[in-house]
Amino acid sequence: MNEISKLDSERIEQLAIEIRDFLLDHELWQEVEIYFNHKRFGCRDLKTGRYFYNDRKHLFTDKNIEPQDYFKYVNPDHILSMRFEGIICNMIYDGSLPNIKKQFDAIFERYGVYYELGDIWNLTCYYIND
Repeated sequence: MNEISKLDSERIEQLAIEIRDFLLDHELWQEVEIYFNHKRFGCRDLKTGRYFYNDRKHLFTDKNIEPQDYFKYVNPDHILSMRFEGIICNMIYDGSLPNIKKQFDAIFERYGVYYELGDIWNLTCYYIND
């Protein structure tokens, strides 16, 4: 893929926001962390350890965070990675919520990326045409 087609940091952040908003809209923002641009979006307050599921009033953004510090299988040329549990695992592995999964996958495709799973509970993105 040529450099023009690659996402800049602003587009990567737009991707992360769109994923987070989608998960919130479908009440799937539960035990999720999205890593991008040395940042983390999460539903857990790292200071208190408290979770806020599907709560738009408590959206956490932490800086100087790398997914490699939290899980092993991460693309070295990291675009965006996610950690998740529960219902998102079921959606990806069990085929539950097939219409929502199709919409979820379409978000990545619009940005020219796809994801691969590292473990049952995490994914990392790659460019489609690399």
